[in-house]
Amino acid sequence: MQDDYITILTNDYLKNSGIVGMMTLLKSDDAAIEGQEYFVEGNKLIIKKDYLLNADLTQLYFNCMIERFEKDTTIYRINQKIKNMLNNKDKISDPSFEKVVKEDIVFISEKLASASFKTGIDTIKGKVEDIQIYYDVINKSFKNQPIDNELLNQLKQLQMFLSSPLVNETLCFKNIIYKYINKFWNRSFLLRNNAKKDMKECFENDFVAPLKEYLKLDKSKMKDQCVDCGNPINNKTGVSISFMNDFADDLVRKRSALYNFNVDMNLCPICTFLYALTPLGFIKYHNDFLFFNDNSSIQKLCNSNSYGGKNNEDEVKENSKLEGKYYKIYQYIENAILYSTKDNINRNIQVITRKTLDNGEIRYEFDILDGYLIKTLNHKRIKKNLEYFATVNVIKMKDEYLSLFKEVLIRFLSKRNFYDLIDLLIKRNLENSNDYYLIVYARKVLEIQYLTNGGKNMNYVYFATRDGNDLRNKLSQLKKGDNVDESFRGTVYQLTNALRVNNKKRFLDIIIRLYTTLGAPIPQTVSSIISNENGEEIAYAFLLGLKGAFYDSKKEQEDIADE
Repeated sequence: MQDDYITILTNDYLKNSGIVGMMTLLKSDDAAIEGQEYFVEGNKLIIKKDYLLNADLTQLYFNCMIERFEKDTTIYRINQKIKNMLNNKDKISDPSFEKVVKEDIVFISEKLASASFKTGIDTIKGKVEDIQIYYDVINKSFKNQPIDNELLNQLKQLQMFLSSPLVNETLCFKNIIYKYINKFWNRSFLLRNNAKKDMKECFENDFVAPLKEYLKLDKSKMKDQCVDCGNPINNKTGVSISFMNDFADDLVRKRSALYNFNVDMNLCPICTFLYALTPLGFIKYHNDFLFFNDNSSIQKLCNSNSYGGKNNEDEVKENSKLEGKYYKIYQYIENAILYSTKDNINRNIQVITRKTLDNGEIRYEFDILDGYLIKTLNHKRIKKNLEYFATVNVIKMKDEYLSLFKEVLIRFLSKRNFYDLIDLLIKRNLENSNDYYLIVYARKVLEIQYLTNGGKNMNYVYFATRDGNDLRNKLSQLKKGDNVDESFRGTVYQLTNALRVNNKKRFLDIIIRLYTTLGAPIPQTVSSIISNENGEEIAYAFLLGLKGAFYDSKKEQEDIADE
């Protein structure tokens, strides 16, 4: 009975993302019934061999990839532009419409003339009808013709041609392999020598056929082992893991890193097929791909990631203002808190990002979500301030744009404090005192720093800010008619520099001299800067109060009382 099934266990993030991709394939196939063709038991995925041998895995792969990425492809944009022009054909004489049409015509012609689309059409030209319209559209004369009924007729013909299932599948997938799949691996249809070959045949020959053949083989005499799952392999069945990008060097050409120059980092055909499914397991978010490696069970992996190609649309919604991985990670944390149990709140969860940098370089980034981080981010005040920063989006400081939401999350994930961010906001405000909002933001960042550093009583921050503001008012009375920020800019610089190097004695010396000059009593808050374990945060609160970041409201006091 056991020989009739294969068992796949969770492992590292690439294997696990492949498992999520495999679950996507299984769920997309009506013939794959859970409890009959496959079973999910904790961290095990058990699949019937007969199902794998008889299923059209190549077609399932293509279907799932297209369902997942079609709306992000160039061919989808082309179809939308054609549809828009045909739906608005009554506006053909409108000059503004004519300008848009000319731009869209150029876009359609140039994109369809790309090398990848040409090779795609070449592989299927004997299998589709009315192919001449494609060659007419990529001709230079198409872009220069007048906007008239003849053009609209050509667009209608092109629309029908592109909507042909084989044409749409081919051009969609050509776009997908060069835009998404090649971020993860480089084999099969991605190799230059295979560019003009049928993509399905390439995938079938490189991934599916070896898998099915391997399932039929007697493995008792195979002496090597799969580097991932330990399945027996030999020279004929093993596949070098180096086809995965940024995972290993070309082990055929570069063996110096291996003991005795022996290549022992090969995968079995089962794991090779799973690795080919990795793009289906990651969540696509703008230009990044994320994977939450919650590998306590396959079900949790599926719930946390791009299960079924839907990107968890019901639970994780994109915010177009906050591009990048950090907003997605925060949404995941919110979701983890919402459905948390004592068991899963205390586990470490690895977050992997396949990131595209501004210079076009692609690399993996790793973060860890631990139980303490998740609990901390669930604090009422921290959550409130983070959500506030999410609405702020980005702020401009000199020539740079800064997302405070992103900057705070970066420091949370890297276990860094927030003092440098507070210093930056104060410094930019000192350079331009009209940017008062920067001090308000600094106060909110300070509250996060205080609570993250173990601060339990927000009254310390509240009263320190109030006392700093009282000193500001006294200094304002001393310099009647003058701008207090301009008059005491140098003093604030000194105080900021003292805190930047955690010199609380220097900070206190400056503050005490100010009170002495005014002949005013020194509040108890000042002494707590030395005596309190959160003295540095209290000092920053006092400084921000001195800069005017105090707001005394009934709601503010009620919020503090609730905490």
